[in-house]
Amino acid sequence: MSELKHLAQIAIQQKETVLERGKGGYSPSLHDLFRVQLPELGAKYEKRAARDAIILLLYLHAYVNGTEANEYYMWAFPTVEQIQEETGIHKDRIKPLCRILETEGLLITKMTKWHGNQKKMYLPLFYPISDVIPINGVA
Repeated sequence: MSELKHLAQIAIQQKETVLERGKGGYSPSLHDLFRVQLPELGAKYEKRAARDAIILLLYLHAYVNGTEANEYYMWAFPTVEQIQEETGIHKDRIKPLCRILETEGLLITKMTKWHGNQKKMYLPLFYPISDVIPINGVA
């Protein structure tokens, strides 16, 4: 086996471990996000906005609720402050970035009641949807 193939086995084993053994990687990261969506978004919007929109989408995917037993399954609900602190994206840019993702069919947002308050919920999608889904809380 060549050195390149031998070293690639490390990545293959890590990928299998992440996908099969519950190491927090139960959600795939699509190559299309960087090969297709990022260039398309970069052509429509400012390149920095396109980059940060993809980062935000991946961040939201990382924080989806993985518990199938409740209605929040597949929804993420970090606060704007959490998003800013953990991604470095300024809080004033999060709403416009969400709008880009919603416009492009990559994100659905919804306001819901949460412990007596309103909470912003995010449903990050894996690829664009063609139908606009009515929501009650635009980003």
